[in-house]
Amino acid sequence: MRPQDYLWLLLLSGSYLIFFLYSRKRRKSARPSRRADRPLTRREQKIWNMLQAAGYQLEEVHPSLPVTMTVDGKKKSFNYEGDFIVSRGGESFLVKLIKADSPSSWSALRRELLLDCLFFQTDGVFCYHEARGELEEVRFSYSREPVERPWPRKAVLLLLVIMGILFAAFLLREGLL
Repeated sequence: MRPQDYLWLLLLSGSYLIFFLYSRKRRKSARPSRRADRPLTRREQKIWNMLQAAGYQLEEVHPSLPVTMTVDGKKKSFNYEGDFIVSRGGESFLVKLIKADSPSSWSALRRELLLDCLFFQTDGVFCYHEARGELEEVRFSYSREPVERPWPRKAVLLLLVIMGILFAAFLLREGLL
């Protein structure tokens, strides 16, 4: 082998090593961190007993997903956590313990529940209102279809019709039709 071949081999193997180490680091940081060592609290255990009697299965305790927020080029990492996730019949629900039951917190609570539902990708949220001792099922539905604007389609169709008429007139004038 020539010395240039050894140089190319060294360059390729070095770039592969850098790629391998970089992708390994990214896989570790993107993996959700599960805290199986942290059991349910007494309050959560009470809610779980109610849901277990209704036929739900415990999927994940204290789900936590890493989030990195960048503001003005500065990165801040934190874990977004929930209480626990249950499932039944192919549907999953995040269970949320609500300690205060005041009407002033409902708008903030709605936003928080929607964010939890979207973030953990569940079908809904079970809210347990500790003050009332009630469990509520909350689901969100929203339209993903864009609002249709008919005028661009009509304009394109009109333009195509005009071009067709002009082309037919051209063919008639040349005597091809």
